Amino acid sequence: MKKYNPNFLFFTLICFILATSVVDAQDNLRIVRGKIDTLKAMPGAIHYITGVVPIGTTVYVNGTPVKVFKTGSFGAEMRLNEGENPVEIKAERDGSSTIEKFSVYLVKPMPTDVLPTVSDYPGVVVSTKERAYLNYGAGEDRLGGAKINFLSSGIKMELIDSLRALYKVRLSDGRYAFIPKSLVQREPAGTRPAYSLTSSWSVTKSNNMDVVRVALGERLPYIIYQEMEPRRVVVEIHGAANNSNWITQYLDLEAIDYVDFNQVSHDIFRVYIYLKDKYSWGYKAEYAGNSLVISIKHTPQPAYKGSLAGLKIGLDAGHGGRASGAVSTSGIKEKDLNLAMVYMLKRELEKRGASVVLSRSDDSDLTMYERVDIFDAAGVDMMVSVHCNAGGNPLRPGGTSTYYKHIEYRELAKSVLESLLELEVKNFGLVGNFNFSLNAPTFYPNLLVETLFMSSLEDEELLADPMFQSMMMKRVVTGLEDYMKKVKSSLKKR
Repeated sequence: MKKYNPNFLFFTLICFILATSVVDAQDNLRIVRGKIDTLKAMPGAIHYITGVVPIGTTVYVNGTPVKVFKTGSFGAEMRLNEGENPVEIKAERDGSSTIEKFSVYLVKPMPTDVLPTVSDYPGVVVSTKERAYLNYGAGEDRLGGAKINFLSSGIKMELIDSLRALYKVRLSDGRYAFIPKSLVQREPAGTRPAYSLTSSWSVTKSNNMDVVRVALGERLPYIIYQEMEPRRVVVEIHGAANNSNWITQYLDLEAIDYVDFNQVSHDIFRVYIYLKDKYSWGYKAEYAGNSLVISIKHTPQPAYKGSLAGLKIGLDAGHGGRASGAVSTSGIKEKDLNLAMVYMLKRELEKRGASVVLSRSDDSDLTMYERVDIFDAAGVDMMVSVHCNAGGNPLRPGGTSTYYKHIEYRELAKSVLESLLELEVKNFGLVGNFNFSLNAPTFYPNLLVETLFMSSLEDEELLADPMFQSMMMKRVVTGLEDYMKKVKSSLKKR
């Protein structure tokens, strides 16, 4: 007679219960996740629904077929709108069907990471319009006040003073800047300045750039710049306190080595983006919703050493139309010389396999914004603006010079100037931090070439000669090639 084995009976009972549970689960359509009545999130949030059906069943979610796995599990995602979001799940098998309907209601959450709104806030708050930018101070110059950087629209800042055409605005407790009055609007009385905790980050590769996204509760003012040693892009987010406990960084990044941050004061959060390459090919910061998106362009890799082939280069002929620019003693107009030399430069670049985008191709008077927009829309890899200089002693040569604003593009301007000086013209200098509108963009290397002085009789004689104009433009191309040689050489070392 066999002995009674309680462990064997217990094991058999458990197997029977598990088997019964699996069978029961597959006897009908069952929603495991996502059947929720009310959800607090921002519009556009992704909501996930999962469930289980008998194996061999076809499932549709709101009319769209979804994958059913070998286990019988299925899943779908839907983007929620504010209010009611109806859901219909249909399961079909062996000619019969089951339908389950429910709704997910989306309610905007009350902000928990900003100061509570108080209707009697005593200060005056302004918010930025499109193309807004910050100035360091209230100083003036023929090119305008010294700019810090451009800002996205919809950024709220406290107004603390008014000086002529500028407002003095508070970025954070210890920092202020100036902004043109025409580029902001006043917010309703009682509106508070922006303040937010930082949230999660992501660092991803997207087409020809790497992208850092820092989630915030609302749009905050920021300052962005590049440092050379160590090579990094720095973004100071004002009015922000750290609550970033999750930074996802992918391993296929091309421009970014790694990221870090520091809470430098109670309301300034500083983002560090360390770069892989020696030469920067462009960066910018802008808001997408309330996330600050920082894009770092990949360095183009020339086909062979020094090659310009494959690059898209923007060329700007200074002045045009009613804006004649300088006029020489003999009556030559700068706008005409600039356009003639840009066409010479265009031909030389195209011979080397580059494609060229012109800001103006005829005697047109374009604003600086229009010129920048043309180059931005075309996605240029580099930009050269061609001008002629004026001023000083007419009886002495003025010389040639190149100009940059951002330190990361100094080497480009230096390479072109060194090439131009091979013509044995006077060296008027390498000019940095130049507040010229076409030197302001950070999203592509750029420089201004001031060929020679139209006010100098000796320089005028050279500029009036088409052969000399052509020689200068060829030297500009050689300078660009020299720069690309340095870029190519640096890429081998990383």
